[in-house]
Amino acid sequence: MTAEEPSPVLSRLSPRSALLAVLATFVLASPVAAGDFRSDTTVTVGPDETVDDDLYIGAGTVSIAGTVNGDATIGGGTVTMTGTIEGSLNVGGGTVDVLGDVTGAVRVSGGTVRVVGSVGRDVVLFGGTATIEPGAEIGGDVAGATGSLTVAGTVHGDLLVGTGSMILAGTVDGAVDAAVGDLVVESGAVVGGDVTYTSENEARIEPGAEIGGSVERRAPAEEGGSVVAENPIVSYLGLLLGMLLLGFGLLAVRPRVVVGSAEMLRTGPLPTLGLGAAGCLGQFVLVVALVAVGALLGALVGSLGGAFVGAALVVVLLIVLLLLLAAVPVAMTIGRLVLPGDRSVWLVYLAGAAILALVLVLAGLVPALGGIAFLVVYVLGLGAFIRYAWRTRHEPYTPVAPVPPGPSAPEAATPPVA
Repeated sequence: MTAEEPSPVLSRLSPRSALLAVLATFVLASPVAAGDFRSDTTVTVGPDETVDDDLYIGAGTVSIAGTVNGDATIGGGTVTMTGTIEGSLNVGGGTVDVLGDVTGAVRVSGGTVRVVGSVGRDVVLFGGTATIEPGAEIGGDVAGATGSLTVAGTVHGDLLVGTGSMILAGTVDGAVDAAVGDLVVESGAVVGGDVTYTSENEARIEPGAEIGGSVERRAPAEEGGSVVAENPIVSYLGLLLGMLLLGFGLLAVRPRVVVGSAEMLRTGPLPTLGLGAAGCLGQFVLVVALVAVGALLGALVGSLGGAFVGAALVVVLLIVLLLLLAAVPVAMTIGRLVLPGDRSVWLVYLAGAAILALVLVLAGLVPALGGIAFLVVYVLGLGAFIRYAWRTRHEPYTPVAPVPPGPSAPEAATPPVA
């Protein structure tokens, strides 16, 4: 693979390595509340220095030769770690050399990455070129995505990666599950479990390599597939179950929010759509502004910058929560349209969720249309929540008792919503 060619590794990630990568991302983005913050052109932790706290560094060149009795989170152009870290090491940099020992996990994103020392737990790698040198010992799994990967040390767990090319010359006690362009298992390499790889090319397994399990090659999946699972019925049932759990849970704790926001959408779909679009844009601008201010202040006053970054992460978590809950008022609105009158809100939501889930799954059968449908639902749901919140600031919600059923009873009016 040449430097000009786009790296295909992200599309090759196995489900398990992708899951580890997501988990690693959340760990790297954990809020910064306290610790030792350092920022300069060059930051050095000398061989006689001990940091008895979590360490956060932003610098062009970083060298850690001492001991850190906590986690180390580093952003730098060149990062060299020759000391000891009793916690986990989280690094984003251009060139990263992990030459010392890490008791916890190592999570690295860099152009060139080398692991030479011992790591007590998992190693998650994102980079152009990554090497686990001879003598390196990894206590857990190795996962991630790279342009090229060489494993010459010892991995006591599994090897779960997506990479353009991989050379396996060391020992993997577990299994190998890789999405790879070219795979070479050199003489002297040892794999305790199966070797399963997804590639267009047959692996080159040299004489003298020891593989304890089977070797299986899988053909890469064709691009441009549906955005939903291969079985639409399974997709529908899973989506419906998730919507029911969210909707019924919100109805149980905040029924006025569900009914009120749905009424805002039903009575004013266009204003709701406009407010939702503005809300989406505002969310993006707010997160970018908080991160930018946090980075700027972090270079001047580390703890203050960490506070802004923490605020940005809280906003991101709230956005994720809204992404999950946005379908609730939309489903309730649909249910109210198909089941007008004095009906149980639980039944109304069930009908609306069933219809909305069906629409989303059918839209997902058409490439790109599924993503647009989910975006529209999010914008409408967000706008409904915004309109309801704004209205209740001025006119509190006052539910009206339903009209008793009977042949002469008029149809119950929709309760006024603040």
